Amino acid sequence: MLGVRRPEVILILFGVFVPTFCCEWLRRYTDLSDRCLSLLWDLGGPITEEEFPLPFPRQLYKRAEKSQTACKVTFVRDNLGHILDLYQQVNTTRVGWDADNLEEMLIVMHRQKEELSLCVSRAKTDGCFSKALRRYYVRLTNATLNGTDGDSNMWELIRSETKMHLQQMHLLVAAM
Repeated sequence: MLGVRRPEVILILFGVFVPTFCCEWLRRYTDLSDRCLSLLWDLGGPITEEEFPLPFPRQLYKRAEKSQTACKVTFVRDNLGHILDLYQQVNTTRVGWDADNLEEMLIVMHRQKEELSLCVSRAKTDGCFSKALRRYYVRLTNATLNGTDGDSNMWELIRSETKMHLQQMHLLVAAM
């Protein structure tokens, strides 16, 4: 085989096909994103229009939008991870949400996060807004959940904010 060993061939093929699979996955992302939004709407009653106690991180999304593709993918993946962590704290009985819809939404988000993780190299994504995003979600948790004992009004605010994040991430991925 022209002096090329099999492990080298496998690495070369892996390097060629992984970005292709990633591109395919990004096309599917929007379908799953639509599904997440639909499930979010179906969790409970209408999504509140009440003002959120923390400004939406529009500047962070604008910076991510101008970054390289690997950073965009990492930004979306990390965002999904923070949302997943946040929703692990919800008590659906207390909030009055449909537990099956919430579980399905979290499964879809987890799948998106895992698939996006396959698209990016850790070395290429260090410093891709992860600290700023983490700080935002800490502030979000502090502003809504800490000291409220899981108040349903606060979860409705989080649900509204989640809708905005899902929509912004959808637009970010669609533009890639």
